[in-house]
This record gives sequence, structure tokens and C-alpha cells, in this order.
Amino acid sequence: MSAARPRRPRKPGPRGEWPDPRDEWEAPLRLVARRWSELIAFDLAMVAVTALVAVKAGSLPAVGSWVAFSAVYVFWLRRRMPHSPGRKAAGVLAGLGFVALVVGAGYGTTRVYLDLWGRTGTATVIDKSSGTTRGGGRAYTCTVVLPDGDERQLQASNSTCERAHPMLEGSRVPVVYDPAHVVRPMAGTKDQLATGKSVLPGGIGLLLVIGAAAHAIGSTAIAERDRRAGPGRDAAPLRDS
Repeated sequence: MSAARPRRPRKPGPRGEWPDPRDEWEAPLRLVARRWSELIAFDLAMVAVTALVAVKAGSLPAVGSWVAFSAVYVFWLRRRMPHSPGRKAAGVLAGLGFVALVVGAGYGTTRVYLDLWGRTGTATVIDKSSGTTRGGGRAYTCTVVLPDGDERQLQASNSTCERAHPMLEGSRVPVVYDPAHVVRPMAGTKDQLATGKSVLPGGIGLLLVIGAAAHAIGSTAIAERDRRAGPGRDAAPLRDS
């Protein structure tokens, strides 16, 4: 027979309203630890799935998958996380961490892919064009012939072509390209991909989520220890910091 959940004394609020009965108990440590572990696993799965979508299907499907994961994440934080000490602060940290993970996945996926499986070579520029953006700026595009003979448009070609302006057709530029042509090539060498910098937001995001979990689990463990230390006293009130 499972132990009864610790309850707080029911007292009316400042306006005479009674608290929601669902908020009258603190979740047990085991439940808090399990739910936060599941949330960390969800974050890792989000990064893996959205990175795969970005590589295989492109940026627009990846944005759609990020939006879908974000909706699930908000629901999970608001409805699925147990009521425990430190829940609000942990939720804020987890939300910030999720945003950083999304930014890291969006910015670093193709760079990590090219760093692991890409090849370095010299490409020939066969087309360079520019146009005017809605904001009145200039947008540049570059198409190159890769060392294997395929024609591809460069990633981040706006800044690449602008820096090289005026780049003439027939110019030779160093590129990192994917022999399987899953992702578009990028100008420069592997050292210039800045892979470490591109994954930094994701690393910070993961640390924030882990820190949020540690805060919630640690606060719950302290609350349970305090309750066991004083069995004759009323249950400690919720500390939601």
C-alpha cells in the first residue's frame, strides 16, 4: 500500500477563495525525478529529429517540426510536470534551455554534418547574381561547380558573395561539400565552418535544462527530508522559487 501524499492545510486565499485541490500535495521525489528525466530525453530527441529533418528535407520542414515540438514542450511544462518545490524557477530555466537548443540545432546542424562527412575542395563560380530585398538591402546568390562536376548553390551565399564582390564567373573558391549532396556546400575550409561555435547555443541549452531538473529534484529531496525530520509537525508549505 503506497504512502499517502503529504498535504498542506487548506486555507482560503486573501479574497476568500479556496485553493485548487490538485495543489494540496507535493509530488513524491520519484515522480519528480522521472518526469524531469523524461523532459531531458524529450529535448535530446527534439534535437535529433529536427536535425535529421533539416538535413534530409530542408529548412522549411525543420521549422515546422520545431514549432510542433515547441507546442508539445509548453504543454509538457504546464500540464505534465508535477507540483513540487522549485517548479516555477525550473520551468523558466527549462524554457530558456529549449529555446537555446532550437537555435543551436538550427544553426549548427549543417555545419556539424559537413565537418563530419564533408570534403574540402575548390569550386568554380558559374553564376553570381544579386537582387533587392524587401528591406531595401542587397541579396546575393552564388552557384558553383564542385570538384565532382555537380552544380550547387552555396549555403549562406548572401554574405559569401558580398564579401567576394566583385566575384567574376570562372573564379575559383574553396568549399566544403557533401559528396552525397544531402546538404548544400559552404564556402571556405573545415576550419572556417566554426563548428564549435555553432553548437555552443545547443550546449548551453542542454546545461540549462539539466540545471532546471537538478533544481526541481534537489528542492523536492530537501522538502521530503524536512518532512521526515519532523513527523509530528505539519507538512512544510510549498516553496516555489
